[in-house]
Amino acid sequence: MPSSTLPPFDAETRNYVFSVAMKYVKDEDAAADVAQDALLLAHRHRDSFRGDSLFTTWLYRIAATTALMYLRKRRRLSRELPCSGAKVGDEDAAPLLDSRPDPHASPEDVTAGEELMHEIARGVHRLGDKYEPIFWMRYLEGYTETEIAERLGLSLATVKTRAHRAKQAARAHLEAMAAVPRAA
Repeated sequence: MPSSTLPPFDAETRNYVFSVAMKYVKDEDAAADVAQDALLLAHRHRDSFRGDSLFTTWLYRIAATTALMYLRKRRRLSRELPCSGAKVGDEDAAPLLDSRPDPHASPEDVTAGEELMHEIARGVHRLGDKYEPIFWMRYLEGYTETEIAERLGLSLATVKTRAHRAKQAARAHLEAMAAVPRAA
C-alpha cells in the first residue's frame, strides 16, 4: 500500500498508539509523549510502509519500539550517580564535599568555606588536568554525567570514572587534612 493511500492519523489511530504506549510505560503522561513521538516517526517514515502487513501491525511496531526506547533511556538515566555519594537513610554520611554554603553565613564561615574549597581543589588537582573540569562540572555546577560527556566529547564511562576518582581524591585529601593536628 503506497503512503498516499495510508489511513489518516485520526483520533482512532492516536488512541490506538496511546494504548500501545500505555501497555509498555504504564504512565499516562509518559504514554502521551511516547504516542506523540511514535506518530511523528510513523508520519516521517510513512514511505517505508510497504503493505506487507496490516497498517495497524506496522503502527504497533513503531509505537512499541518507541516505548521501549523511552524505557531504556529512563533506565539509563536513573543509573546515573546522584551528586551526593551518600546512601539513602545514611544521613551522617553526607560529606562536607556535598554540602551547599549557607547564604546567611558569617564572615568566619565564608572564610572557612573558601579554605575548604581551596583544599578540595588541591586534592583534585593532584590527579591531573583531565579530572578537574569533570569534578567541578559534576559537583559544583550540578551537571549529570551524560551532560558532561556530551559537552566534553567523552564517553559516559570515562566521565563516571573520572568524577568518581576526583571525588575520592578530594575526600581523601580532606580526611588527611582533618587528621593533621593544627598548631594553635
